[in-house]
Amino acid sequence: MLFPSKFTSFEESTISQMIKVLENKQTKININQLYQKLKKQFQNIDEFVYVLDALYALGYIEIENEDLIYVKRD
Repeated sequence: MLFPSKFTSFEESTISQMIKVLENKQTKININQLYQKLKKQFQNIDEFVYVLDALYALGYIEIENEDLIYVKRD
């Protein structure tokens, strides 16, 4: 997971990548379809997986089979 620092800009950080995934918020979407939709915004699939891991750990998404479900937050 990349954090912004003097060597890593905010745009290159995992935090800014999380915003890209959250902007495409739907109730439920297949993970592969989401990656195909956003792959131009990621350097590789590893970066995409890191973002999903971070969002899951923070409680913003749930993963059910091959689908990503956005959690409703109060």
